[in-house]
Amino acid sequence: MRSPTRQAGFNLIEVLIALLLLGLVISISVETSMGDIALYKRNQDGALARWVALNRIAEVQLQGGYPSEGSEKGEMLMGHSRWQWQQEIMATPNKDLRRIEVSVFALNKLDERVDVQVGYIANPQPAALPKKPAP
Repeated sequence: MRSPTRQAGFNLIEVLIALLLLGLVISISVETSMGDIALYKRNQDGALARWVALNRIAEVQLQGGYPSEGSEKGEMLMGHSRWQWQQEIMATPNKDLRRIEVSVFALNKLDERVDVQVGYIANPQPAALPKKPAP
């Protein structure tokens, strides 16, 4: 008669526990990756919006002249996306200096400002300084 031999290997419970642990590791990895992708997209949008705002400030500065106070809106293509911007030019305590603030939004999402930048524009022909009386 043959003696019964014991087979080496895993039983069903051990295999199920191993599959459960593998499933947990995979789900945590996927969740982490999705968070990384969302963070990457948010950082990319922030950088592109910042460039839109800085480009708009540079355009106004390069127009020459001294801009009048007021608001303006427009769109710009940056990074294969269209962005909306709103600018406001304001007076400052210094009469020869204007403050420009540009807010940038994803297209058609004016309730979600992505970035805002501030710049200043000097009067190219400042008011003459008062003359000092002769001693």
